[in-house]
Amino acid sequence: MLKRVEPGTRNPGKMLLLAAISMMLTVPPALSQASPEPAAASPQPSSTPAKLLAWDVVSIKPSKACTKGSGMMPTADELQIFCLAPQAIIKLAYEVWGDDQILGAPAWTTTTSYDIEAKVDAADAAAFTNRTFDQHNLMLQALLRDRFMLKVHRETRDLPVYALVVAKSGPRLKESKPDESGSNAQPMMRMKRNGETLEIVATGMHVRNLAPFLLREVGRTVVDKTGLKGTYDFTLQFTPQQSTAPDSTAPSIFTAIQEQLGLKLEPQKAPMEVIVIDQIEKPSEN
Repeated sequence: MLKRVEPGTRNPGKMLLLAAISMMLTVPPALSQASPEPAAASPQPSSTPAKLLAWDVVSIKPSKACTKGSGMMPTADELQIFCLAPQAIIKLAYEVWGDDQILGAPAWTTTTSYDIEAKVDAADAAAFTNRTFDQHNLMLQALLRDRFMLKVHRETRDLPVYALVVAKSGPRLKESKPDESGSNAQPMMRMKRNGETLEIVATGMHVRNLAPFLLREVGRTVVDKTGLKGTYDFTLQFTPQQSTAPDSTAPSIFTAIQEQLGLKLEPQKAPMEVIVIDQIEKPSEN
């Protein structure tokens, strides 16, 4: 059994970006709205073909309680997943964020959460620490395939989306600068609530990483069509769609995106890749 690190002790600087804390799928509403704790930092996207690293030991158990939220945290040679349902892990592994992009999933894949500890061999620790975004996804896919017996195929369907584009005024994003050592800023994104205002603070982030955070607010998959390739620091403040406060001074998400970031959400229909689940089974405990 691998050693569990409790959520309250995790290192924000090494946490993995959890797609808006798994799009809040398994985070209790009070925690997801009020916690100022940073969300995870993400591996960087890469155009280099990914070499698959293999897991050496994997421990899986149903979560007993998810009162402290849910997430992922890598260490030097291990990935810890706590209180996540299989469908949330599938979304992360295949980079599909909308519920309408996963078809054929049985109900238990959204209602049953698991604690997973997956560790690589000591010889692969350095490669694991420096894995790319693509390598990370392939390792998650392998875990799902080997322990959940997941079999999927991909299809393309026309779905309603929001395209994230550059507004006519131009982007209002601050490009991230290297620190004194010349290293790029540690990618990090966190969400916190101030009264009826929800705030997203990002450091060293690609615009593509904003899309999963927006999905929960706008109710559709958000497709990055900005063409912006750099990494940026920005703050976004808005009134959540579900807010019932009539006196909130923060703008809606649509207005905030345009006024604060110089971007725009445009409703469209677009051919989107969907993941069709052909087989998935509950994992055996160990």
